[in-house]
Amino acid sequence: MEKFEIPESMLGEVIASKERIQSTVKRVAKEIYYSIDYVGQKPIFLCLREGAVPFHRDLARELQNLSFPFENAWLKTHHHYSGVNGTGDVKVFPYEGPDLEERLVVIVEDIIDSSETIIKVCDFLDEQQVSQRNICTFLFKERPENVEWRNTGLNGYKHLPEVRHMGLFIEPLFVVGYGLDYRQFGRSGDEIRVLTPEGQVWVDDQIKRGSG
Repeated sequence: MEKFEIPESMLGEVIASKERIQSTVKRVAKEIYYSIDYVGQKPIFLCLREGAVPFHRDLARELQNLSFPFENAWLKTHHHYSGVNGTGDVKVFPYEGPDLEERLVVIVEDIIDSSETIIKVCDFLDEQQVSQRNICTFLFKERPENVEWRNTGLNGYKHLPEVRHMGLFIEPLFVVGYGLDYRQFGRSGDEIRVLTPEGQVWVDDQIKRGSG
C-alpha cells in the first residue's frame, strides 16, 4: 500500500466518479467562458493548495481548450480541523505570485465546508486591493449552517462572500479523493468517496503510529 492511501474497506459511497468529475469540470469551464464577468478581462485563477490542485489543473486545461485568456497563481492555506466537522484555525501562507492589485481574481477551491478558509482568503485579496474576486468551488457542503447561505443564491449572505461558480452540492459527509484529504490521507484518489467513521479511526491510528 502506498503511503497516505486509505484501504478500500474504509471508504464508503462514491460521491463523484471520474466521469462525473470531468463532466462537472467541463460544465463549470463553459459557465466561466460564457460569463459576462470576464468580457475584456484576463482573470487570475488563484488555486488554493493543496486540495484544489486537481480541480484547478483540470479547469485550466478545459479553459485553454476554449481559448479563454487567464493567468494562474497559487496560494497555500492550511485549515487545522477539530475532527471532521470543518471547524478550526486557518493559516494563509506568504504569497509569491503575479501582482494582484486591480486584477480580477477567481479563487479556485476544492470544497466549501465551513466559510472559514474562504473568508480568510477574501480578506487577503482585499488587502491586495484586487478589482474583483469571484469564487469557484468544486464542492459545496450543505451543512445546516450553510443552508441559508445557499438559499440566498450564495450571493453575499450576511458576512459570507458570493460563490460565483459551483460544481456539485453534497450532503454533510466527510469525503476524500480528487485533492480532498483527511490528515493528508486519501488526497490522490481519482474519484471522490465518503470516508467512513472506521476510516477516520484508521487514519488517526496511522498518524499515532507514525509519531510514536
